[in-house]
Amino acid sequence: MNDDRDPGRAGDTLRTADTRCAADSRGAADSRGAADTRGAADTRGAADTRGAADSRRTTDTRRTAKASGPADTGHTADTADTAGAAGASAGAGHGPGSPDDPDGFAAFDGVELRHLRGFLAVADERSFTHAADRLRTGQPALTRTVRALETALGTRLLDRTTRRVELTDAGRRLYDDLAPLLPRLAAALRSPAGPAVLRLGFTSLLPAVCAPLTADFEAATGAGVRLVRRDSPLAGLETGESDIVVLRGDIPPGAGLRTTLLLHEPRIAALSRTPLRAAGHAPDHPHGHPRDHAGEHAGDRAAGHADTRSGSAAMVTAVRAVARRRVLDWAELADLPLVVNTVTGSTTPGLWPVGRRPRLACTAGNFDEWLEAVAAGHGVGVAPEPVARRHTHPGIRYVRLKNAPPVPVHLALPARDAHPLAERLFALAELRAAPAPAALPGDAARAARTAPAGR
Repeated sequence: MNDDRDPGRAGDTLRTADTRCAADSRGAADSRGAADTRGAADTRGAADTRGAADSRRTTDTRRTAKASGPADTGHTADTADTAGAAGASAGAGHGPGSPDDPDGFAAFDGVELRHLRGFLAVADERSFTHAADRLRTGQPALTRTVRALETALGTRLLDRTTRRVELTDAGRRLYDDLAPLLPRLAAALRSPAGPAVLRLGFTSLLPAVCAPLTADFEAATGAGVRLVRRDSPLAGLETGESDIVVLRGDIPPGAGLRTTLLLHEPRIAALSRTPLRAAGHAPDHPHGHPRDHAGEHAGDRAAGHADTRSGSAAMVTAVRAVARRRVLDWAELADLPLVVNTVTGSTTPGLWPVGRRPRLACTAGNFDEWLEAVAAGHGVGVAPEPVARRHTHPGIRYVRLKNAPPVPVHLALPARDAHPLAERLFALAELRAAPAPAALPGDAARAARTAPAGR
């Protein structure tokens, strides 16, 4: 019997052990489950925390967007300020003093002068509205400009509320440094090589209208005007010695210039006080056939003026016939030998009708040569009256001309890549309306309209 009970008790013992093991297993499982539950709870908590943070950032973003207001279409360039400044901050990894940035400026490549001016204006006015009025810009654009500067520097410069704007400590330090620095920078940029100067080129004489024009230019720009006289067709513009020029006569075709008309000047005749030399035998033309700038014989171009002694004698007689006259008609000059300044002059035989043109007696390369050739009796000269009156000569008398086409006087500058100051003077000149030329009667008017351009 003892043997029969022992197996039963052993079975009970085993079942009891199994029960305890199962209980232990369930306890372990419960423990792991509890741990898992706490882990899950922690995870949810962390997720909730991140969600809250994201919600707060989203809210901040909305508040910022609402505060910045509508986009200012008049200042679209400022829209990219923040992105540009952020890019500059992102590229600051090189760091001041690094081999790639020895001067420490690479981190601030996105900062522009207008950002600093905008910050200073707001700091002075303690108001974005008043600062925008001072800078003549929109308030939203100014807000973006200051925000771009803060992004580039990586710090807040201004504390903004609905009622006031105050400097932070960083903003106050920046203001103290910039306030005296920016005026010095502006002065340095205004005069990198001394005071700004515009070179105004001319040939023989500046017209009187240029004096008030240049005075207005100097008052408007603060720049000076240096007068440059050059005996060249374009008064030094073609050689780079002048920035803008005054030209008399028709503008050479293909010169690549922009021009505006300043005024018209009357023409006057210049006659020698001594007897005229035999036409075509002036001492500066030993072969007896003076050539014009195109290389053609003058005698071949002027109909009815054969190069003969009888023709020369007739010329002398014609000149002596008008030597004492006080007024000449433009058409009468067709019977007289002409002295022409081919470089800076404004009168050529081409101004007369075909078949009724004066003979080219000799040419000159500048006004002084022209003056001496006329005084020496080589022929009759024609010039703008203000220029001729300015240059007196004991061997010359000036005679008034009737029905002569007036001389156009232009202000000219290069059609491309003109000097900025030249553009300013040119714009001022365009505001001044030039008087219309007087109507020209008869053949002289038709000649002025149809003849080739001459200088």
